[in-house]
Amino acid sequence: AGQEVIVLHTPPDRTVIEYDILNLSLEVTKGAVDLIKVTVDGKDRKEIVPDLGFECFSVILNKLGTSTVEVSAFKGETLVATFVRNVFRRSDLVGEYRKPPLSFKISGFHMEAHPECRKCHVLEVSGYDKKPISPSTFASEKFSSEQIFAATSTCYSCHKSITKKPYVHGPASVWSCLSCHDNNAAIRYSVRKPVKDVCYGCHVEQKKEWNSKKYIHGPVNVGKCTICHSPHSSNYAFNLFKSTWDLCVNCHAEKATGQHVLGDTMFKKGHPTKGRKDPVRIGKELTCASCHNPHASNYPHLWAFEVNDVFELCKKCHFDK
Repeated sequence: AGQEVIVLHTPPDRTVIEYDILNLSLEVTKGAVDLIKVTVDGKDRKEIVPDLGFECFSVILNKLGTSTVEVSAFKGETLVATFVRNVFRRSDLVGEYRKPPLSFKISGFHMEAHPECRKCHVLEVSGYDKKPISPSTFASEKFSSEQIFAATSTCYSCHKSITKKPYVHGPASVWSCLSCHDNNAAIRYSVRKPVKDVCYGCHVEQKKEWNSKKYIHGPVNVGKCTICHSPHSSNYAFNLFKSTWDLCVNCHAEKATGQHVLGDTMFKKGHPTKGRKDPVRIGKELTCASCHNPHASNYPHLWAFEVNDVFELCKKCHFDK
């Protein structure tokens, strides 16, 4: 409804996104709309007073799976236009959300010319969009040159919200988008494949170390770093998608009781996996990573210590026993 006063250019209906940020672009007839309201699953997400011919912004999709996004435009108290879009947020982390419903698909925004966007934006990448790979200097470069990156990055004006969380991945922090994204991919600007080769391009020492270990954690072994780590920014250290414990029990659901059953010992009631201080990693909370290495280990069960049985492991914390 209301096509004569407002056009929703993106997203299309039944689109698939990978992360929690959904970009929207509206074309608004000047003077025809006083207020635009956006809801996600019936909850208010954003209100905009349009003052330009175009309004481009993002909203957060907090949940995985299908969300209903509704855009409503008002002139005074009168509803003059409304659009409804169903969006599926997929994730490799949770099995039931890995594959979208059959009628949903990735829209491939950059596969089309979008002349309406070119009135304000440059849609072709430039040399500024791939910085020299220097992971050790990413942090200092970010804080000393953020305004420069904002001014020179082709991607920044539309995608700046992806770096707003506290922990920002190095290439994203300096807007070196082409370090990971491929201008020549079948779906333009999708991440180069395989993902592990992209990650190991910078994380050379980690590749060498983990591949030398006897036991390798499943996601590492299949090269899917982005099951656990956000490639852009995160609310959690190490760019994890969730806190360590919450992340682990997504796959290891049997440990979600908070009590880890030590099946090969006499302690059948189990051992706490959270809610305690870590006696070895001073200042940190006890989590799965207190005992297990999340990437690789030379010791059974991916133990994080040089031990060969569970009793040796216990003594790393219970050294007075």
